[in-house]
Amino acid sequence: MGKLAAIGCYVYWGLIVFYWTWLDKVKSEELLMHRVVWTLVAMVFIMYIRGTLSEYAKAFRDKEILKWHIAAAALLALNWYLFVYGVTNGRITDASLGYFLCPFVTIFWGRVAEKETLSIAQKIAIGLAAVGVGRLAWGMEDFPYIATGIAFTWGTYSMVKKRTRLGVFSSLGMEVTLLAPFALVALFWFGSRDKLVWGTLGTAHDWLIVSTGVATLIPLLLYSYAVRRVSLTTMGLLQYIMPTMALLIAVFVFKEPFGTDRAFAFACIWLGLALYGFESIRNSPVRPVAGV
Repeated sequence: MGKLAAIGCYVYWGLIVFYWTWLDKVKSEELLMHRVVWTLVAMVFIMYIRGTLSEYAKAFRDKEILKWHIAAAALLALNWYLFVYGVTNGRITDASLGYFLCPFVTIFWGRVAEKETLSIAQKIAIGLAAVGVGRLAWGMEDFPYIATGIAFTWGTYSMVKKRTRLGVFSSLGMEVTLLAPFALVALFWFGSRDKLVWGTLGTAHDWLIVSTGVATLIPLLLYSYAVRRVSLTTMGLLQYIMPTMALLIAVFVFKEPFGTDRAFAFACIWLGLALYGFESIRNSPVRPVAGV
């Protein structure tokens, strides 16, 4: 189930590009703050239905749990910010490259923090993916600092999530709770300067903004479930599903150009994925975790 959750998560993230195009009238900064606030609302409702609010509330009194979730919340917020910054400042390629670099950070932490071992076939698979990503990076004009930041924050977030003792719902609930005060302050600040889109485009559009909570929550829950049940190396390789789907959408739906350099890069990445997938099926490196 862990691998299925991981695949579902990355496929969802790959397809959700269509959803965000419906919200192109909302500034990225405001949209980011709404995502945090409405994700928290949806999270509290789910925890109430599941009866886990007491576990969630008690966790804030545990210093060890709180420490890891402060780190996770900070990494999540910085990752979202870097992506928004890249998209809104003409660095979309840089931001997209970050999600191709993420698996290397995830695999690195799998080796260092989780002491995961790699077979020869898995090492070859990672090498092929590295060649593909390297070819994409080679065509960039300057150092991809946005991509590096995105890769580091998300890859490290994966490692931190493995350290939590909380269930999936309480864990994610803590993270958005820690971010919510900053998001609310920002929204009030935007409102005081008449810079909020909220309330200006009609009720239907406001409800669409509210839906960002559920749209954000679904893949994060799948991710939180998967990362505690699947090795970080496997999570890292499966992560290539998301940017590859985004590329296919860009080329075949939005008609963006796709040259021989990209074709070579993606052939290497997917050959590596195919090899790793074959090796994964043979060895089934799944680490089950009790409880949710």
